[in-house]
Amino acid sequence: MRILLVMSAAALLTTACQSPPPPVERPKRVPTAGNAVLPPTPNLNPPQAPERYPDGAWSVRGLLAADKTALAAIDPASQMPVSLQLHGTVASLHACPLTEKVCRPAPYLELTDNKSGQGRRLLVAGERDLEARHFSVGTEVTVTGHFATASADGTYFAPDGLILLDPLPPPPDADATSAKTDAK
Repeated sequence: MRILLVMSAAALLTTACQSPPPPVERPKRVPTAGNAVLPPTPNLNPPQAPERYPDGAWSVRGLLAADKTALAAIDPASQMPVSLQLHGTVASLHACPLTEKVCRPAPYLELTDNKSGQGRRLLVAGERDLEARHFSVGTEVTVTGHFATASADGTYFAPDGLILLDPLPPPPDADATSAKTDAK
């Protein structure tokens, strides 16, 4: 047993004392000239819509960046929220026919400043007459309404804010027709 132990120790010492083999010399890589085909450089500073347009209408970017308490102001004379105008492109639209009694989800549209429909969006809602207003995806529109974070009935809620549309005025022909029927 001792002999076995001495022999294994001797084998270990002879293999551990050998020097490592010399490093293998590899040829150096030399880069070759070539043409790289790269995509065009993206514009990191895309043009932004102004906060407000010359006609006084807000942009989506401007409205979302504005002071929310000032936007949700109440007119002291009428005790109604102050109306404002918002200009943007319709990015998405969900409308229901007026013949449906219950519409799920409730009618709404989203406006954005970008004509492609990308970027920050603002919820515009509050009326079922989206079809009567002739909105369609991709069109530029200016809407009138008041700023809020939620509708009074709780149907619409957006922490960043939303525009609740002002009702459309009745068509002039409706007044004349109702006056004729009242006279009979």
